Amino acid sequence: MKQFNMIVKEETLDNGLHVILVKKPGYYRSLFMLAVNAGGFDIEQQYNDLHLHHRSGCAHFLEHQMFRLNGQDVTNQFAQMQASTNAFTTYNKTAYYFQTTADIEAPLNLLCDFVEELDIDTKSVNKEKGIILSEYDMYQQQPEQRLFKETWKSLYVNHPLRYDVLGTPEDISNMRVEDLSTFYHYNYDPSKLTLVGITGQDIDKIMDIIKENQTRHPSLLNGEVKRIIHSEPDSCARSEFSCAMDISTPFVCVGYKEKTETDIHLAIKKDQCIQMALDAAMTSLNPTYQTWLDNEIMTNINGAECDFNVDHSAILYYAQTHHPDAYIKMIDAMSKEFSKGMDPSIFKALKARAIAQMIRGFDSFENLAVELLEAHISGYDYWKQYEMITNLEVEQINAYLQTLDLEHPTITTIQPKNM
Repeated sequence: MKQFNMIVKEETLDNGLHVILVKKPGYYRSLFMLAVNAGGFDIEQQYNDLHLHHRSGCAHFLEHQMFRLNGQDVTNQFAQMQASTNAFTTYNKTAYYFQTTADIEAPLNLLCDFVEELDIDTKSVNKEKGIILSEYDMYQQQPEQRLFKETWKSLYVNHPLRYDVLGTPEDISNMRVEDLSTFYHYNYDPSKLTLVGITGQDIDKIMDIIKENQTRHPSLLNGEVKRIIHSEPDSCARSEFSCAMDISTPFVCVGYKEKTETDIHLAIKKDQCIQMALDAAMTSLNPTYQTWLDNEIMTNINGAECDFNVDHSAILYYAQTHHPDAYIKMIDAMSKEFSKGMDPSIFKALKARAIAQMIRGFDSFENLAVELLEAHISGYDYWKQYEMITNLEVEQINAYLQTLDLEHPTITTIQPKNM
């Protein structure tokens, strides 16, 4: 990636740890992110002949428990090294990271050591239950969060997208040290970890530091741990869902369950194409957009997103609206217009914006690290995404629009309590 002033070094170490280092000359800042190839999706797994069934929310619960090493809170140790640290859990990964403008050797060793050494006990696990249950309740009281959670429950019969990343209240309440230790053993092995570093420092020396550290963390697995995703029917789990919350204006989400792709590269390209079409239809680029706002069919809180992948695919339209029925009818009519294709002039503007966003993303340490992680975990080449976008033509988008399946919708509505 010399055209973007980056030097990339990538290597899989003897213990299976995959390392991606990116040098950005002239930068003093460094960010290192160590990620586990396991998240909210990992409820059922297969390891050789062993079938594993974890409690929902194991990945997220463990994330909360991991910032301990030898009985000490590592957050304070990072601060003493002039580094800040944090973590996050998604459906397919759990990531721990630090950033600093100081020397990286000590915090890098600490990052690897606390992630690759489990330090939990019954007291800390029981204390964490209340914290996570409070977090669950907080999200339940946020209408937009609730809207999406209920939509995923409506769309899927078997897929773990039906479950919150935090898990169910029952599983959180019943979480045990044994549950977390089992999840850790099969998912935090070095062979399931990816380390990404974005820095202005010498990446050859950094690679040596990592290799030396990893001699203390051998792989303990002799097989592959595979995520189990059960097959899905074409139909949705439920065609509609409605609940009441303490809000003044209703929220609506119209979701369409789409066919999955067999290849991750095709899924990534289709996702890019359909999202561009959604941006053309559901933003101010559409001349009718302002009319929808003026008629209060939707407020400024609105959007449209797609998610095409090899194990799940969907399109979601959502809005806060004074007229839920009118919004639902509008989305139904607008979606059926998709097959007519995109205006070439709008496509040109959206393509230029997509290219600019990706170039800006190269300069965002957090964005670049997360994108590189996602690409490696999902099995595609992140650096080829730029080439894919620059070579994109409006005819390709129009061809993908013809493949959409609008026969399996679900409608989620959140109404004010006094209605």
